[in-house]
Amino acid sequence: MSKWKINPISLIAFTLCSILLLMVQFGVISPSGLIVISLSQYTLLFWFSVIAFIISTANLVVRIPSHAGWSTGFSGEIVRTVKIAGENKDYFLQGKGDTCIKEALLDNWPFSEQNPDSNWHVVDELGNDVTGEPLSSITGIMSVIIEEDNE
Repeated sequence: MSKWKINPISLIAFTLCSILLLMVQFGVISPSGLIVISLSQYTLLFWFSVIAFIISTANLVVRIPSHAGWSTGFSGEIVRTVKIAGENKDYFLQGKGDTCIKEALLDNWPFSEQNPDSNWHVVDELGNDVTGEPLSSITGIMSVIIEEDNE
């Protein structure tokens, strides 16, 4: 919990807003409830409790880093799936959308058992050579075909 930025005031605000929302929604505070108020007061209190609950929930969500990634915006990095042709193990390839597939593979070579300096090329699911294409142009699984050296 040390990486969380939740403070006691945020928790208290969330708890109080939640209790108020529940009291209004279940009719404890209403024109015919335990705490009697007019219809116009009930309408204002209803919308106030809904808005306060949403704001207090959003305040908590953005304070938890693992759940607040959406609030930081898109980093421009995309992830694609790649494997060695004929094998079932998938690897993830990450990079900017305009990065060439070959560059992205060489920057972070996922196949430890293979030499990145060997002759290889990348094909899409239809068998088209996409080695020089940008990462953003591929939607399916790519296969790396490593050519055997015939010496």
